[in-house]
Amino acid sequence: MDANAPAAPFEDFRRIELRIGTVVEVNDHPEAERLYVLKVDLGEEEGPRTIVTNIKADYPYDKMMGRRLLVVSNLKSANFKGVKSFGMLMAAEDREMGGDKLLLLDPSDMDVPNGTLFMSGLESRGLRCEMKHLEKVTIKVAKVVDGKFMGMPIELPEGAPERVAAVIDGDNIIPLTDGNGCVMTVDGDITDGAPAL
Repeated sequence: MDANAPAAPFEDFRRIELRIGTVVEVNDHPEAERLYVLKVDLGEEEGPRTIVTNIKADYPYDKMMGRRLLVVSNLKSANFKGVKSFGMLMAAEDREMGGDKLLLLDPSDMDVPNGTLFMSGLESRGLRCEMKHLEKVTIKVAKVVDGKFMGMPIELPEGAPERVAAVIDGDNIIPLTDGNGCVMTVDGDITDGAPAL
């Protein structure tokens, strides 16, 4: 049996590690006009992480500074035109579905501490993640109507927002949460089923 093959629902998801962070510094990339170089506080002793992102066209400086967001914290570092990035921001995008939105995932409770894991009550396997692993995970954003997310029954914590992010593995679905009542959402309208990556 392949040691990397999923053995149970959400095994691919358990390979990644999602943490809440706060943007504490926003700079233009010195060599790429479409990129930001962010410093994101994930509550780590080493201090804020450098993360390079291409969302500058969708999020001006004033919408990024101080923003709470979700970060893939165990993603293998990557070099973007001379600047090393140590993580990736999670956003939902509906452009391939005929929409025109890219929206960062936000916690429903803005008081959740930096570094909080958003693994829906599952344990991360604690492995270094690469893009090929992340691309196997299905996370979508949609409105929950009558207890259903895109027609699939979903259990949400009390007070959850109308639109949430959920992890889907075959016929299994769980909301993207910290396991303590805070769920991931977006701060605008987006096509139901928009993938988050």
